[in-house]
Amino acid sequence: MLQTTEKDRSQFNLSAAMSNNAQKVTEYLADHFSEKAMLNRASVNTGVEAEVFLSRGRSLGELVESIRYSTLQEGGKRFRPILALFVAEALGVDVQHVMPFAAAVECVHTYSLIHDDLPAMDNDDFRRGLPTNHKKFNEATAILAGDALLTEAFTILSEAYQGMPVLAVDAIRLLAQAAGAYGMVGGQVIDMRSKKERIDIQELEILHRMKTGALIEVSVMGAAMLCRASDEQKSDLKIFARQLGLAFQVADDLLDYLPEAIEPGSYPALLGPEKTKEYLHQLTSQCLQALSSWSVAAQPLIEIVHYNQRRLA
Repeated sequence: MLQTTEKDRSQFNLSAAMSNNAQKVTEYLADHFSEKAMLNRASVNTGVEAEVFLSRGRSLGELVESIRYSTLQEGGKRFRPILALFVAEALGVDVQHVMPFAAAVECVHTYSLIHDDLPAMDNDDFRRGLPTNHKKFNEATAILAGDALLTEAFTILSEAYQGMPVLAVDAIRLLAQAAGAYGMVGGQVIDMRSKKERIDIQELEILHRMKTGALIEVSVMGAAMLCRASDEQKSDLKIFARQLGLAFQVADDLLDYLPEAIEPGSYPALLGPEKTKEYLHQLTSQCLQALSSWSVAAQPLIEIVHYNQRRLA
């Protein structure tokens, strides 16, 4: 494989590439969660004509609106699905092949945000400058919208890859593991406890590998699996994804760091700001080293690592 050069980096526009792929993901989700598509699926599942739902299914209509409100909201970065599409590009595969998987990951991520904002969790009134889902609608609708998004993720995967049953099962398994008790949900449990009890650096690392890192890693590894990456490529991507998930959290903690009001359970609180910066540099180097022998097609993935560091400049 050919190494990337400074010329490659200077000619690559990460912002434009991310924006372009984010728009593709949004279009896919907008089509899947259009009112017509959702009512048609409801009609097939129940045997009731879609027109009846339009006239009688007011509650279903509110659920559709709630799902679309959070899923299609402006300001979402689509970071996780973008990673999946960038992996496909790095492996020379048409991004449309992994689009359903990318969209499914975004459904899981969006459901987690809806539930995180609830009074029983983080109790937030606003997200991206707009009322959170439970404030826009109500708590019951928000909970059910999240439930629907989680299960719909697996509908997307099973339908999109039904012609490739082995890949479909693997995609479902990977995403379920990343989202469940040993991934994102388990991480959220630790996070909730960390707000009441002091945790150490090892627990903090486990928290972020599960709560945030699991979905980042599965975005990369799920795409690699669907693109039939070689064992060597998967090994490189696993190191890249695992360290990238932590690197983004460490950078976030540094951006939020205030000497006069240090947030408990953060890397600066446990390591100090200087050692946290050293740790970020270490994680960044490991990400870049993992892809150091990849061709220029992997440049978008490499630029994401550099972008994370530039956030602190």
